[in-house]
Amino acid sequence: MRYDPLILEPFKEMLVRVTSFIPTLVVTLAILIIGCIAATLVRTLLDRVFKAIDFDKLADTIGVAGFLRKGGIKHKPGDLISCMTYLVLMVGVLITTVKYLGLTMVTDLIDKVLAYVPHVITGALVMIIGMLIAKFVSVLIFVTAKNTDMPAPAALARLSKLAIVVYVTVIYLKEVGFLTMFEGIHYTIFMGGIIFALALAFGLAGRDVAAKYLGVFKKTAE
Repeated sequence: MRYDPLILEPFKEMLVRVTSFIPTLVVTLAILIIGCIAATLVRTLLDRVFKAIDFDKLADTIGVAGFLRKGGIKHKPGDLISCMTYLVLMVGVLITTVKYLGLTMVTDLIDKVLAYVPHVITGALVMIIGMLIAKFVSVLIFVTAKNTDMPAPAALARLSKLAIVVYVTVIYLKEVGFLTMFEGIHYTIFMGGIIFALALAFGLAGRDVAAKYLGVFKKTAE
């Protein structure tokens, strides 16, 4: 019995590829399973250590818990740290798994995201520090202007704070790569959108006032 090579050769090639991929798949599944178990064990260990040293009470004493509550985070500091550690470990496991599978497109995308993360963190830190500096400078200017009898100390303080906030915002946008929206045609579109929005808002909000004055003008003309 003779077999058609046009059918047999592709089948052999597919069988060879599947067979060669099986070890990679097994190792990938092993990495994923072992990584999940290790991340879970680390999270459980951290939870037990935090409970043993009464970490949440200590964090509440030094004000960390209150700081987190102001930021809208309702989780306890110990739970938050253990959860963040678990997520970081799982992200590392998933990245290792994808890289081992050899998915080039996904690997390149992950590398770009990981390269972008430091810029986001740096920008956020610059923004936070800048806001603190702006608040400190505004208070300092207000107190100095008030004690030296300068006119409008509150306005001076607000202007100084606004100037620092604008400057820090520009640095943040440059750090995260969004400053290109203020260049070339993007700047024109952006500013045109703002002007159009302001004109529309002013027109909708002031139509009653405009109608009132137009009515008075009409009566006067009559």
